[in-house]
Amino acid sequence: MNDREKGAQDWYLKGTGAMNHKNWDYAVECFTNCVRLMPEHLVYRQAKHGCLRKQFGDNGSGAKMSGMRLMGVKGRLKKSRMQKDWKNVEATAEEGLLTNPWDPHLWFDLGDSCAQQQNFNVARYAFERAVEYDKDNVDFNRRLGNFLFEQRDYKAARQYFERLYKLVPTDGEARTMMSRCDAELTMTKGYNEAENTRDVKVEQPAAQVNAYEVDRQARKGAPKTSDAPGDSDEADMLHAIRKDPQNVNLYLKLAHLYKGSREFSKAAELLTKALEISKGNADISEQLQEVQLLMMRNDLAEAEERARKNPGKERLVEKVKTLKAELTEKEIAFYSHGVENNPSDLKKKYELAMRLFAVKQYSKAIPLLQQSVSNPTLKIDALVLLGECFARDGKLDLARRQFEKSLEGLNHADRPEAFKTAHYMLGRIYEKAGKTEQAEHHYGEILANDYEYKDVLKRMEEMQGGQSGGIAE
Repeated sequence: MNDREKGAQDWYLKGTGAMNHKNWDYAVECFTNCVRLMPEHLVYRQAKHGCLRKQFGDNGSGAKMSGMRLMGVKGRLKKSRMQKDWKNVEATAEEGLLTNPWDPHLWFDLGDSCAQQQNFNVARYAFERAVEYDKDNVDFNRRLGNFLFEQRDYKAARQYFERLYKLVPTDGEARTMMSRCDAELTMTKGYNEAENTRDVKVEQPAAQVNAYEVDRQARKGAPKTSDAPGDSDEADMLHAIRKDPQNVNLYLKLAHLYKGSREFSKAAELLTKALEISKGNADISEQLQEVQLLMMRNDLAEAEERARKNPGKERLVEKVKTLKAELTEKEIAFYSHGVENNPSDLKKKYELAMRLFAVKQYSKAIPLLQQSVSNPTLKIDALVLLGECFARDGKLDLARRQFEKSLEGLNHADRPEAFKTAHYMLGRIYEKAGKTEQAEHHYGEILANDYEYKDVLKRMEEMQGGQSGGIAE
């Protein structure tokens, strides 16, 4: 036992003694020291948080006026998140739980920070608490489902995607992930039922060259030693495809694997084969188009990087413009088709509206955005974009109303760009209307957070008659 472990154990004994005497304050202090010494040890966290709940008499809301008390903590959390300072996110979330151990957002931040630091046991525990205290939160359920899927607990992951699908019946991603969980569970069961890995090998067709093109090409070169089952996810899936070449789920699983590793061309080939086997399944067709769009976005990103490194080469700049236009055209076709097939999918409507805005088709984007605001997770961004569409279309009073609505639920820490856009556009609208005081207010909100945003400082100074308003030394 090293010093760290011994120290944590000593504090744990003190903590359990305090807990037995219902001295919750001291027990929390002891277990906090345990966590500081051994943050990866789940039992110490559970003991600490259990005592915290007892400290507040299991009231379910923590300290009085906890919402007000936590404002500073949550502000620091957002800042640390933006900086990807996960250690600080973890520490700040734990600090917040001292005030309210039932706050789901603090639990979610704790889970996310631990997951980022590879502390998976604590991450799972924290994510599960977040969902427990906010069962209908779409983002929490999705994050926990994806986390459990990555941890290969497919049965548990499926439960959260199923709940997500019930919450949002139009969520195609949740539906896809349920299918993938089922495929993984089937695969796991298949391997477990084999007497041993050698039995699985014997059942493999010797030369099934039509199983899948990727596998055929892989075997063209010099023979190499095969990975043992479990050593390589890719090798395992190729083996499974050779064994069962008509199993669509296997192709989908491997395509997802390639997609995650950004091997988009391989993913596209697999999905094309899956589409062929499924005789044109609409969901698979959509997945294939999504991967093709990813390939185009990847090409565009590479072209932009080349143009950035060679600013004097007009040919590269033109290439970027061409690729951008082609991508937008393909995305508009993709999302238009998606909206046509599933008119209740507000996420696709919002995505389509964004592309229509990019090509200045404001009148087509407006009705899509007016519907998108019904989705709570899209509402703020949809209102801001709707305001921009009205403004570009010359309907300034309608634009103003959308921006003002968006600011009711908008702050700079959560959505800095949307926050600045809404205030900037309102500043421009009021400035155009000759309402200097209102314009200055909105420009001031931007300058308080971003002193160099666009031409805000210049506009503010011009409205104030060129005076800086500074204080002389």
